[in-house]
This record gives sequence, structure tokens and C-alpha cells, in this order.
Amino acid sequence: MKISQRSMAMVLLGVIAMSTSGVYSLTQNVQTTPTSSGVQESPVVLGHITAVVKDQYGDIKAYRQTDNMVVSNGLNSTINLLFGSGLQTTTTTPSLFKYVGVGTLNTAAAYSQTNLAAQRGSHVLGTVTAITAGGGTGMGAQIVGNWAAGKLANASSTSTTITEAGLFDGFNSTNMYARQVISPGISLGTADTLAVTWQITFAHS
Repeated sequence: MKISQRSMAMVLLGVIAMSTSGVYSLTQNVQTTPTSSGVQESPVVLGHITAVVKDQYGDIKAYRQTDNMVVSNGLNSTINLLFGSGLQTTTTTPSLFKYVGVGTLNTAAAYSQTNLAAQRGSHVLGTVTAITAGGGTGMGAQIVGNWAAGKLANASSTSTTITEAGLFDGFNSTNMYARQVISPGISLGTADTLAVTWQITFAHS
């Protein structure tokens, strides 16, 4: 069977039309989120903790550092502080998270936790400073809590072992922002001091 040039042209036009329609439909269903780098980015909250024990002469006896877990209560508190109280569930109405607490149990950090497993002493008011990226752009905050000699040691045995730390919004608050286990634990005598530094940064993954 012979096909005329006119018929062949009509067939080719039909194929082109169908192909174009299919490509258009496909591109309409693809969603992209362009960025300056061409890669989609998601904001994340990161944390890092450092614990340092010094003896009565100021010499370092123990040093620990690790990433920490920003718990659900902490993320919810951030939302409430930024956009209005009551939007998300927290243990109490959040205030500023600039208090550091430590404890003596090494229960693994979990997203659902709102307090230390076994708090030792009272939370201490930390010194808060800015963490900035290059060019002076915002990045996060550093909170340093210090315990003087004799504030954490066990009176009966003259020492105690600290195995956990948390970031809170008050002296005896159960409104916890972040927590982490200190492993191995650090032993303090009655003449030793402890400094715990939290670094909370807001970055893009």
C-alpha cells in the first residue's frame, strides 16, 4: 500500500503534537525549589556541647565534646517564642534558654525528653554570646555554664560523676531545649570546677 506525501505529513504532525503535549504535561507536574546554588535547602537546628573539668590549680583534668540532641520540646518552644505562645505543646510557657543543668544518669538522649534523668544541683545561668558566620551574618548562640568548686561533688564521698547535660529556660525548669549524655562520665572532686558550653546553630543542610 502506498502512502502519499500528504498523508505522511499529516501522520508526522500528529506524532509531534502528541509528543509536545506529553512533555508539557510532564513539566507541569515537576515542582522545583531553586536556590542560589541550584540545590534545594532545608533549615536545621544543630547543637554541640563541650564539658571541661579543672582542678584547684586551673589545670584541665577532663575534657569531653559531642553533638547534642535538640528535643521536640525545644523545637516547639522555638516556634512559640517566634510566632506566638500556644502554637505548639511545651511543658511550660518558654522563656530564654540560657540555663545549663547537669546530672548523674546516662540514659540515652531521646527526642521526647523534657528533663534530665537525674539532675545534680541547680541549673546555672549561662553567659550568652553570638556565633556568627563569615561576613557577620547570623548563625547561632553560645551558652557557657560554670560550677564553682564544691557545688557538684558528693559530700559523703567527696566526688561525683557527671554523665548528662541539658539546656533550660530557668533555674529549676523542666522546659528543656537540648540534652546529651557525657560519655565517658567526668568525675569531680570537691576542689574541681566544671564548665559546660552549648553551641546552638541555625544552618542549612
